Amino acid sequence: MAARDHGAMIRLSVEAGVARIALDRAAARNALPTTGWLELARVVAQVPANARAVLLASDVPGIFCAGADLRDLARLADDVPARASFRTAMRDGIEALASLPMPVIAGVEGGCHGAGVAVALACDLIVAGPAAHFAIPPARLGIGYPAQDVARLSARVGRGQAARLLFTAETINADEALPIGLVDVIGDPAQIAAAIATNDGEALRLLKRMLVDPRDPAHDGAFEDSFGSPRFAAGTDRYRKA
Repeated sequence: MAARDHGAMIRLSVEAGVARIALDRAAARNALPTTGWLELARVVAQVPANARAVLLASDVPGIFCAGADLRDLARLADDVPARASFRTAMRDGIEALASLPMPVIAGVEGGCHGAGVAVALACDLIVAGPAAHFAIPPARLGIGYPAQDVARLSARVGRGQAARLLFTAETINADEALPIGLVDVIGDPAQIAAAIATNDGEALRLLKRMLVDPRDPAHDGAFEDSFGSPRFAAGTDRYRKA
């Protein structure tokens, strides 16, 4: 499936069961203005239901996402009504990504800063290249960070490491991000997405639902029902006929 044109910032393409969402705003190092967050939500909504994995990556060398566009943020100092519009637009984009029913991989190459970290945190796996680096600098700018994203950060790396990253605003590289859990794998995100996409789509969705909410009582029935899947029947046919 050819790439769909969604303007200068974000593109969607699908190949071999992997939906690739590409950030491409080179002039701003993939920083997203308010309209960019809304565009992210629109693009995510167009991910095909039969995609088995989603890869969020950058088409700009050396940068994953520089976060929110500072030119756009600067106007919020004086434009009080625009603050809520920005906050809700950012939330719409990030939560659209987090709500996808299939596995989502953030492929981080180069810098991942500010709200870019929040985007990565909305994914199921964060796979970093060896030159990836991360920073959450709102304290340096004199602003906060959305509570939902603070909660995701703390859930991933623990309260102490979350506090260190938020309070110091320091930059850490992939080798340091890996042992604290901010990065899951240092490697090739496209290879991992391709490996995931070889598996059964319904099973992947079921497993993701279990990871998101392991206490849902509906999982017991869904687990039992999964033994009726066509893929399971095909894979065990020779055992059932033995």
